[in-house]
Amino acid sequence: MIDRQRFLGGVSAAVAASTSGVRAQTRDPYKIGMTWPLTGPLASSGLEYMPGAEVAVVHVNRAGGINGHPLQLDIEDTAGTPQGGVAAMRKLVQVDGCQAIVTLYTNVVTAQIPLADQLKIPVIGNIQTPGLMSKSPYTFSHAETLVATSALFRDYWKAHRYKRIFAFLPNNALGPVFSNLFTAATKDAGAEYAEVRFNYGDNDYRGLVARAKDFNPDGVMVAAPGGLDDTVIIKQLREAGVNVQLFVPGNFIEEPAWRAGVGPYLEGIVMAGLVIDPVTGKQFVDDYRIKTGRTPSPLTAELYDVIMMVAWAMKRSSYNGEAIAKQLAVLKGVPSAVGGTITMDSEHYSVPVTDSLRQVRNGKLVKVS
Repeated sequence: MIDRQRFLGGVSAAVAASTSGVRAQTRDPYKIGMTWPLTGPLASSGLEYMPGAEVAVVHVNRAGGINGHPLQLDIEDTAGTPQGGVAAMRKLVQVDGCQAIVTLYTNVVTAQIPLADQLKIPVIGNIQTPGLMSKSPYTFSHAETLVATSALFRDYWKAHRYKRIFAFLPNNALGPVFSNLFTAATKDAGAEYAEVRFNYGDNDYRGLVARAKDFNPDGVMVAAPGGLDDTVIIKQLREAGVNVQLFVPGNFIEEPAWRAGVGPYLEGIVMAGLVIDPVTGKQFVDDYRIKTGRTPSPLTAELYDVIMMVAWAMKRSSYNGEAIAKQLAVLKGVPSAVGGTITMDSEHYSVPVTDSLRQVRNGKLVKVS
């Protein structure tokens, strides 16, 4: 896990270094505010992804900044809660003067949407929940959607003739979204479905695991975006003798804490998620490795993309939230680290990259039919 204080110090140093030597370094910076989980049960993922944003700022400033202004990240902790998200956004906009907000997690952005409308400040993040970011002219998403992810699992279950699917879902705003999608997917695949809800940070899920075992499934979905609770659930499933196929709606294999958490039970897990394109993502991957000493995850690359999208919108408008939002709404042709280019659709979701499921084999992800 990344140390929070050391990381935040690293952000400041890297941003300062990226603006040194830039011709317009004496101009006022253009700020992107980040409402981010730096503490709490979701902090492990938040801190893991953050260097992706830092690398994006370095790349923007290396190229001359935003119309001569250096780009700067201002970060406030949300602790992964709605209340924290609102307080962090108010501080970043009303005190620090940020004209765009990058955020994370459905429960946080749901609480921020009314504030975005009130302040006329765009909010953008890697939000997978369908329809949520369409509720405001100031909210945008760049992520593989859960609709696309559930369709991949549906096709797999149908092709492999699965009959009983059990799911572990988070007891938060994302839980009902997963539930609706997986209920429909299993029905379309001709399988029975059952689920339980877990609370992040509980650590002991053996009671829920017993319910899964009693269901006698031939496949188990563990859906726990953020944090490391899914690794605990996976371990406790295997320790209880539930040895059926496991599914995870995300590609977390490059995240060291997640990989270490799963430990010996990594092999064979089927994941849905993007991979970083070796061509369009090469510079990002190279600089990320130089900075951190490890390979970035696709979710880190998506955060990199988000910063580049905001920079694109700023360059084509002005340092004004309303103007930036209007440009994000018509964004088109921005290169993506996960392949191709990014286009924003009329619902304020970036057009997703077509992907397939992958299975861990010999410690590496391999495409599966």
